[in-house]
Amino acid sequence: MARTLSPEEYQELGKSYYKLKQYEKAVEAFTTGIDASAIPSTTLYDYRAAAHEKLGDFNAAVKDGRLAIRTHKQDVKGYLRTASALQKMEKLDTALNIYKYGMKNVSADNKDFPLLQQLHDKLTRTLSPPKAIDPFTILPVELVEMVIGYLSFKNMINCLRVSRGWKDYLTNRPKLWASLDLSGATKPVSRTFLANAVRYSRGTLHTLTVHRVQHTDVLRNIATACKSLHTLTILSFPHKISETLVEMARCAQNLKRISIYTEVSTDTISQILRRRPELELVDCKDIYPSGVNGSAPIDWKGGPCSGLQTLALQCNANPTPLSNNLVSTLIPQKVYGHLTIPSTLERLVYTPRHAVILAGPYFSPSCSRSLTHLTLGDNVRLDPDILAGFLNYSGNVEDETRLPIEDAKPLHHLSLAGHIGADGNDASTPSSTLVSTYLSTSPRILTRALASLELPGLPLTDDDIGPIIESTSLTTINISNTNVSGYGIKKLVDGAPTLRHINADHCRNLSSRDVIEYAKERGVHVSYTMAEPSKGAKGRKVRYG
Repeated sequence: MARTLSPEEYQELGKSYYKLKQYEKAVEAFTTGIDASAIPSTTLYDYRAAAHEKLGDFNAAVKDGRLAIRTHKQDVKGYLRTASALQKMEKLDTALNIYKYGMKNVSADNKDFPLLQQLHDKLTRTLSPPKAIDPFTILPVELVEMVIGYLSFKNMINCLRVSRGWKDYLTNRPKLWASLDLSGATKPVSRTFLANAVRYSRGTLHTLTVHRVQHTDVLRNIATACKSLHTLTILSFPHKISETLVEMARCAQNLKRISIYTEVSTDTISQILRRRPELELVDCKDIYPSGVNGSAPIDWKGGPCSGLQTLALQCNANPTPLSNNLVSTLIPQKVYGHLTIPSTLERLVYTPRHAVILAGPYFSPSCSRSLTHLTLGDNVRLDPDILAGFLNYSGNVEDETRLPIEDAKPLHHLSLAGHIGADGNDASTPSSTLVSTYLSTSPRILTRALASLELPGLPLTDDDIGPIIESTSLTTINISNTNVSGYGIKKLVDGAPTLRHINADHCRNLSSRDVIEYAKERGVHVSYTMAEPSKGAKGRKVRYG
């Protein structure tokens, strides 16, 4: 009697026929092995399915794959073989479901699970419709320019790297290059990039923000070539920029606004103003004095500024000389002399970093009738009569041409963060109304035009609130670090119907949130941070409200 082969032996026999490409005999051997098994192995089903595929019988291959899945759900071979046969039959959706079913039943710890997941993901991408549709090919030009306009300049530059088509599109849109903003530069900006950016703008460049630019000659060329340049901002420079700035101001014939965040001398500012008297805004964040021992004030003789509307000066040195015809010379911590403000000036911001006293009788400011916004920083100390002189008169007291200003515009915004009185107090004025009395010295302050008032750190009390709100139409007021209590805030809320915001941070006499809720119910937002008790103080700790 002939010996019967085991299932393993039939499996090896079938593999031998498979290698010899005798696929029909291989199918027969694998079938005999399956019939001889109590529970056929996945491998037998897998090998027979592979032989069926070679014979082109994909239905039989799928059937064997499903039998393998039914008997061995945890084995990945059945899922892989079934899905493979289905894909060859172009039944991709069914194959994808087989992969999903396998990922559900096969343990993630199985060494073949990553392969199952990889094939699943690949088929998913094949079946998924393309999502990355080039917007430049389907959207109107106007809409694309609007979308790109919301990107920062740095992000727009990154878009040049997407494709050749994107680069060609972006570099042929001059409007997108009219504002050259280098504030996001992390490396030195090359000469080539600057030249290309100007070329892309086709002469329409109107705004330039300089950062990490080392080629000053290129900047001069830009100022000369771009006739539309009206706004220049200097964020950083590798070395002193006085000569370059003056040259740019000279060449940029339509320059209206200049902001300098790096060190700049008073002499440089003078030269810029002399060459460009039609400037509308001058904003300098770090002024240092010129001359021997810093003794040179800002001084120019090219005539008055014909268009200056906003002047912001932040001084770094002490003492700080700030003017002959614009801001007067500072002699050890006091300002004497004559201060002439251009008649067109609408905004004046003076924030010295060291203590400055604008002190009479030698200091006689001559103001602008157009001034509507005035900010004096917390290092400025004013004599009681200086604010009135600052706003009420024009001309020079020395040659007896000093006269009251007629038809002057009232202030819309006033910010005083310094000290009233050369000694920090005025004995002739009751302490409870010191601030409101001081503000009343000029008819241009407490008017219905005043919408914003900032008095942080001044000796403001509840008694000052009444005179302030009776004559103004405030929408915002800053009373932080003052002596105003909850009663004063209630007076503000009830007496100023246009008021919408109160900054009451660190008010020493404000100890309850009741008035905050009271204001909120009436549509007034109160910013209020309660002061922390000093170290070692007894009692309950007051936390931020």
